[in-house]
Amino acid sequence: MVICFEGLGVKKLILTLFVWILMGLFCSSLYAQVNAAGGANSSTPAAPTLAVLPFVPSDPNDASMEDLAERMRFAVDQKISRDGHFNRTDDHDVDAMISALQLTWTAPVSDSDIHQVISALGTDQTIAGFVDGRQLTLRLYVGEKLTKTVVAVIPPDNTSPRLTIEGMLTRLEGIQFTHVTEQQVNHSNPVIEALFAARPNLAPDPEFSAALAGNGVAAEWEVFLQKQDYHPRFVSASDAADLPRDTAAIVPQNAATPASAGYCLMMRIGKFVADNNGLACESMWIPVIDGHHYRFAAEYHSNGPDIQIFLKGFAYWPDEFSTPDNLASQRKEIYRAQLLTLTKNDGWDTTEMDFTPTSLARLDKAHPIQWLRIDFFVYLYTGDVFFRNVVLKDITPDSPTK
Repeated sequence: MVICFEGLGVKKLILTLFVWILMGLFCSSLYAQVNAAGGANSSTPAAPTLAVLPFVPSDPNDASMEDLAERMRFAVDQKISRDGHFNRTDDHDVDAMISALQLTWTAPVSDSDIHQVISALGTDQTIAGFVDGRQLTLRLYVGEKLTKTVVAVIPPDNTSPRLTIEGMLTRLEGIQFTHVTEQQVNHSNPVIEALFAARPNLAPDPEFSAALAGNGVAAEWEVFLQKQDYHPRFVSASDAADLPRDTAAIVPQNAATPASAGYCLMMRIGKFVADNNGLACESMWIPVIDGHHYRFAAEYHSNGPDIQIFLKGFAYWPDEFSTPDNLASQRKEIYRAQLLTLTKNDGWDTTEMDFTPTSLARLDKAHPIQWLRIDFFVYLYTGDVFFRNVVLKDITPDSPTK
């Protein structure tokens, strides 16, 4: 193939080459993701790719509207990512492509600019968002064709936009969301309360004290940041004050509240990670019994970030990507309970949930849930989050004797 650059100025030639290189890297990354997810030769089709473009405030000089647009984009990102029906392109890649194309992306964004970005990204579907006051408009493009538009009013800042965003995505994409109830635990049953008091705590290292007895590492907890993962280390209260952003560590509780004794998990998050992938810390594998009832509880304190806690159930289900020396690769997540979103608070509060990990609505008896992982996920706002006194107990009543 011969490419002719005749008539292009030097600056335009360099820009053109840069865009082609960026598109090549993006496509290579996307190809690798598709292959990892199943690829064209897999019996399971790869999920369609989807990009969420930066949401555009109608007044670029209104800082509060710009912040609202960013938060609504993030909310859509998280719902799309956790739904599992799509392979979402990372926002950083989307923003880099817009920058490479030298588009300003402030109101009014033209249809031609949107089509240019969609063409460069090459995703199967794209969502564009526009904020005007408290009104949010979402547009869905399949390929480069605009197929549907939905509009809703964003609730006040003291109210979670979760139901609004879910409703818009249901109308836009047909996605159905399962909600947790506001009352996640029913304390009115004395039998269950007695069982919870008497049963052993299954949570590993629930007081975050094991790191002090070993080599300073909390082996029962694992931190995830994009492609990084590590076990959090113990640091002193003075070192906790200088903990780098986007890091998790085990710290004395007086790093969070001066009068508190004992230890806790500390997670510190900066703006870029808060706006994109978030920071997670998960327990290691906890043996559980499929169909049994469990109660989870933990104390938390946040000086800024939002908190999402997931209880993730896994079955032994190896596939072509599993390796004999890596048991984690032979486990598949097939259950997830989601606690209500937690926000900034003034001190230690408790969150709890009763739940029943069950495999695929009992349709697949060959893959019962055998393990659980507790997932602490912080996002959206910068700052520090602390967790302590983690509890997981089997509250299934004993079978009556015959």
